[in-house]
Amino acid sequence: MPINHQSDRPAYQQIADVLRERIRDGVYAAGSKVPSETELLTEFEVTRQTVRRGLAVLSQEGLTEASRGRGVYVRQAPPVLTMRAARFSRAARHAGKGALAAEAEALGLEWRSEDLGTEIVDATPDVRRALGEDRAAVKRRRMWVGGVPTQLADSYLPASVDEQIGWTAGAQAPGGVYGLLEQHGHEIRRFREELVARQATPEESVALEIPAAAPVVVLVRHAIDQTGRVVEFFDSVASADKHRYVYEFDAPE
Repeated sequence: MPINHQSDRPAYQQIADVLRERIRDGVYAAGSKVPSETELLTEFEVTRQTVRRGLAVLSQEGLTEASRGRGVYVRQAPPVLTMRAARFSRAARHAGKGALAAEAEALGLEWRSEDLGTEIVDATPDVRRALGEDRAAVKRRRMWVGGVPTQLADSYLPASVDEQIGWTAGAQAPGGVYGLLEQHGHEIRRFREELVARQATPEESVALEIPAAAPVVVLVRHAIDQTGRVVEFFDSVASADKHRYVYEFDAPE
């Protein structure tokens, strides 16, 4: 299957296109080995360097991974979390489930939260604007679903609210931090979310065990109580291939 040299698309991209389609069609199943460089350069009638560039595209997209001395393999498809508004329901909190737990358990997936540290910090400009205070309590976590890291999550509370509810001191409640806030009179009435897609930083790639510069979704959420106060600023970075965000809302008048 020679490359179309009349095409405006570079040869290495054409190779990546063909291999990507084969992976998605199941020709190369998850966990199976991709043909060797020698086999591919013979098939496509190109140089070894061109084949390597094509394979690099698939690696950057998270479709393949190289095993030194063994070759290139198709990555196992990761579990995909469907993030719906129902994950914030009061019913879920009363059942003792936080937002991630509600979604993971609905899919029959095991999950866990890895504590990366808790502290009182000087608020960044974004956190200060949202919470209205110069100091904030923050908990940093890495979330695991189905045995793989899926998300880096930082939750910020106003320092005055943390002092009231004892969050960083270890206080807990069914339903996570939102359950704890509601126990102390902060009834969560609204959420505001902002999504931004970008490439992972080197540090994020290591923490999430994804290829360098793989796509991630940054989600910033404000949790707003019955007085209109933002009582939590949530900032997360999630592997794009492991999350699906679903929003349903009424059409404005």
